[in-house]
Amino acid sequence: MNDTNAGETIALLSPIDGLTEITLREPTVDEIAKVADDSQKVGAVRAMKALIASMARIDVASVGRMGARDFNACNKYLSAFFE
Repeated sequence: MNDTNAGETIALLSPIDGLTEITLREPTVDEIAKVADDSQKVGAVRAMKALIASMARIDVASVGRMGARDFNACNKYLSAFFE
């Protein structure tokens, strides 16, 4: 049986704060709804930064220092839950 809450580990092309990889857990329905609401208030990128930070259990500031390719890899994984 596959554990769907295991999430996804993403190897960072540009390490941040000593991290070479991060593991994103699956968001809850309430967390998805919050991102949708926050996107309207603060914009899609800031809302996704907050979601990535929460799912990876790292600071939002750390997500802000991520390289664009790493951010996009995280975004791709998490965006699948919005379909």
